[in-house]
Formats: sequence, structure tokens, C-alpha cells
Amino acid sequence: MSEDDIPLPGEDAALDDGVRRRVGPRRSEASTNAVLIAAYNELSEHGWRDFSVDRVAKTAKASKQTIYRWWKSAACLAVDAALARLADKPPVVVAPTADVRDRIAALIEPMLVAVRTGDGAHAWRGALLAAADDGDAGEVFRAWFNDKVKIPLRHILAEQALKGTVRRDWDIDLATELLFGPIWHRLIAMRGPVPEVYSRRLVESVLKALAPG
Repeated sequence: MSEDDIPLPGEDAALDDGVRRRVGPRRSEASTNAVLIAAYNELSEHGWRDFSVDRVAKTAKASKQTIYRWWKSAACLAVDAALARLADKPPVVVAPTADVRDRIAALIEPMLVAVRTGDGAHAWRGALLAAADDGDAGEVFRAWFNDKVKIPLRHILAEQALKGTVRRDWDIDLATELLFGPIWHRLIAMRGPVPEVYSRRLVESVLKALAPG
């Protein structure tokens, strides 16, 4: 067992059928965090095309074998590293009774803040390219996007459709593309900055496209 792993209490676990199975190691939280931080810094400095798991392992003082036991691929690690940075930030809390523009903006503001902070644009560009290159990493990113953006946005738009401020045949895929497409374009194609006022502009474009009549 690697020193990066912590054994679960007891070597074996009893299942419902009475058969005992050996329980494998679980991640050390400290080691996991060290790897994720190192991976994020690696993305910031070298991007995805020159991403090195060897350098990540050396920086995090973790074995390369352990990293590949915890993540299916280097791309999965790259995506997880970017998402972990978002998870570390305090959530943007907006009351359900707040203006719909503020509620939608709260869904995209964490990422906009991330790409404007330090080398966040480089790290996120790398993570998005990793998600595009690798099927498993793409699934990781889409699962996050669905849970944190698409489902909450669907609830908001459904509510607004009932109020008549959004047309009843609104399209969730169109809405998410209008919100995030320009961000992907700036990060990957144009490699340009993301202005601080961008979230409000993107929200306005969505509501205008989905307005009734």
C-alpha cells in the first residue's frame, strides 16, 4: 500500500450475504488536496498540451502510481483540479425571490471569477481542452455542469415561463450555450480576457433570446 493511501478500519468488511470482502485503500484527504493543487498549478504554467503527471507527482510528493489509481487519466485529474478550485470558493447565495438576472448570473459568476483570478484563464483553458480530448474527463466536466448549472437554470427558466417572462417553448441547451459559449470562445479561441461585466451581458442575451413574442 502506498504511503499516500489510508486503510479503512479493519482489513475486511462483512456484506449482507455474510461473505467478507477485503476493503481497499481510500484517499488521504491531505494527499488528494496536494495533488489537485499541484495539478492546477501545472495547468496554469504549462497548459494541457504540456501537462505532466510526473511534475504533478513530484510537486505533490505523491507517487505517480497513486495518482493513476485515484484518477482514470491525466485529463480527469486536470478537470478535477479546475473544478476543485471552484468548490473551494464560498457559493454565491441569491435568494429565490431575487431578480431573475441576479439568480442566473450567480450560476456563471463563480467560473468568471475563477478565470479572472491569477492564472485562472490558463488553468481553465487547459481543463476545457482536457475535457474535449478525453471521454472520461468530458464526463466529469459534463456531470459538474449539469449539476451546478444546467439543472438550476432549468428550474429558473421553468418558473419564469409560468410567469410569462420566458416563452413556453424555451430551450435549455440554447440557454446554456448562450451563457457559456462566449466564455469558451474567449478562453480557447481568442485567448482574451473575460470582463467583469460579462455575466450581466450574457444573462441579458439569454433572456432576450427566450423572451415571449
